[in-house]
This record gives sequence, structure tokens and C-alpha cells, in this order.
Amino acid sequence: MTGKSSPNDTRPLVLISEPEPAGHRLSYVRLLVDSCRSQGQRVLVRTTVTAVESVEWDLNLKVVSPEVALHPPDAFELTDLAQAATDFGASLTILPQGDRYLWPILRRGWSGSGELSLLVLRADGQPRGAPWLRQARNAAKKMLVWSAGLSPRVRVSALRSPLVHRRGPLRWAPDPVSLHCSAEDVERMRDRLDAYGERYWIGVFGHITPRKNLSLILSSILDQSDVGLMIAGPIDAEVSEAIAPLLEKFAAGGGRVLHLSGFLTDAEFDSAISAVDCVVVAQSNEGPSGIVAKAAASGRRLVLAGAKSLKRDAQYLGEQATWSPLASVALSQAIRQASSLPEPRNTVNLGTEGFLAALAYFPHQSQVGQSSPRPH
Repeated sequence: MTGKSSPNDTRPLVLISEPEPAGHRLSYVRLLVDSCRSQGQRVLVRTTVTAVESVEWDLNLKVVSPEVALHPPDAFELTDLAQAATDFGASLTILPQGDRYLWPILRRGWSGSGELSLLVLRADGQPRGAPWLRQARNAAKKMLVWSAGLSPRVRVSALRSPLVHRRGPLRWAPDPVSLHCSAEDVERMRDRLDAYGERYWIGVFGHITPRKNLSLILSSILDQSDVGLMIAGPIDAEVSEAIAPLLEKFAAGGGRVLHLSGFLTDAEFDSAISAVDCVVVAQSNEGPSGIVAKAAASGRRLVLAGAKSLKRDAQYLGEQATWSPLASVALSQAIRQASSLPEPRNTVNLGTEGFLAALAYFPHQSQVGQSSPRPH
């Protein structure tokens, strides 16, 4: 355990459990740690050695130095979490990635001390199979999320895009959005792009897995020699292999590529988003995109493709965004059209308050043992 507080510390304890460093999970943990501390709570992060030794931990949690309890990866089942909450005397336990716990909660409920707050990252069923199967899977997942939230002392929040207000029986938590870069950071990043000559820069951001369809994006700009492509983030080996011939063809036709590889600081990543002319997000999977939200907040033009959730984002953003199907010709036309338009006039105001209010709620001690409010 690191960062251990005084044994005489009588403040209520919030236990945050997250064993995995991938994706946005540790950025969520950082927001939660800051929020709980600001409200006078003691915070303990229950995690793994793998997470603490990760680059994501250095980027997100070194600056806040939380109190940490280390456990092996196989000690994160619901029964383990309940026992830990009881052992530590937690008044609230928060699970920033709660999808895997829905069925166990439905079967056994929450037996730990205090209350349990968990975030479901994917409340929508993924677009696989026949339409009727997708609809059935989608309805079943939402029913599971809603039913788990009816358990005593359990609050279940489902992550949504902050660009879309969703209704229904679920309790929705907007994906938190914050930009951690200065005007000087953006100017320095733009200078790197300008070194390649005058061109229209599109950007693809985050951990580049097959679901981000980088091959399709490259295919759609092969005949656009006045376009530059910035890639910010690590690329999976199978994606690197697939795009190698496309990169060669793109460069041979006059295109330019800047790859900011590896894991970037918040300032580097956010300034990269803010420096390009257009952010392209082409996803096969459904769910909110933090990249879209950051790009919208920074005033960038967006070309979105594929997922219905991205289509909803484009509808909300109006003239700032365009949506297209996941097809090379359609995506190429959308990017070409975006390059002919001026910078968007309006920028949306986003933040972290709704996300934190959904997860880091603090019931009075008299409420412990009672059922939390039902989703609305």
C-alpha cells in the first residue's frame, strides 16, 4: 500500500476499484479521486501492480498520488470487492468499469459495506448479426443494466456521449470532457504540421485498433495529395501490417503522415486534436467517443463514420460535423467536403460535472443499508 493516511483519519472512505490501465479508465479514476477529496472524503484506489507500473498511471495518477491497495488480478470478482469494502469500512465503492459485474449483482446483490456505484461503459448492444438480433441484444443489455440498478444499495450509471441527451429508464452519465493544453501548446503542434507545407490536416487519435478503421481512412484519402494525416497514439501490430502498403501509396501520391507514437501527455494529446483541421472518427462499435467530445470542445471540424452513436453526435453538432457510412467512397467525399468548409463557428461547452455527480455521490450515513434511488 502506498500513500497511506493516518490511522486516526476518521473521514468517510471512498474505495475506487480498477485493475486495468487500458483506455480511459485511469483518467476516470483521477477525476474521481480529485472530486472525492474536494468533498472531504478519504480515497483508496484498489488496483494491480500492472496498473501502477503502466504509462497510463504515470500520466493520470502520479500527479494526485492516491492511497493505493495492491491486489492480484484474480482478486477483483464482486465477492472480493464486497469483502474489501467491508474490511476497509468504505462508505462508497466505485467501479469505473462495471460491465462485468452486472450479472453477479443481479444474482447476489451487494454484500459489502456502504453503497456501490458502478459505470457501464457499453449500454448499447454492438452491431453484429441480423437487425432483429442486434435489437434483441440491445434491449437485453439495457434490461440487464436497469435490473442491476434496482438492487439495494447499488447505483448503476451508463456512459453516454456528452453530445446527446438520452432518455429512458437508465441513469445516464455523460462522458467527461476536459482539455489540458494551452494556446502555446497548440501553436507548437501546428508548427510541426506546417513544416510539411500547406495542406489540410486530418487526425486520427487514441489507441489505434482494428475498430478504428485506419485502413479505410487511408483508402479514402489516397487520391487527395493536399491532405496530411496525423496519427496520435499507439497502433496495434495487425493494423500496422495492414496499413503499410497504403502508407507507401499515400506518400508516393504526395500525401504526408505525422505519427505521434506511444503514449502522449495530456497536453501533447489535446494539443494534437486542437491543431489539426479535421478530426476523423470511423468506428465499427457503438458507444460514446471521448475523442469526438474533445474535438467538439476544441472547435475542430469532425468527419464521423460508421456507428449510429456517431451519427447521433453528428446530428447534435450540426454544421461542425458530418457523418458517413463506413465506405471508402462516402468517407472520401465527406473529407473532401470538410476541407472546403471554413472553421466551425460554434464550440460546445462540455465538462466533468455530470459524470462526477452520477458516480461520486455521497449518501448520508443514515442511508447505508437502504436502496439507492431508482434510475430515471
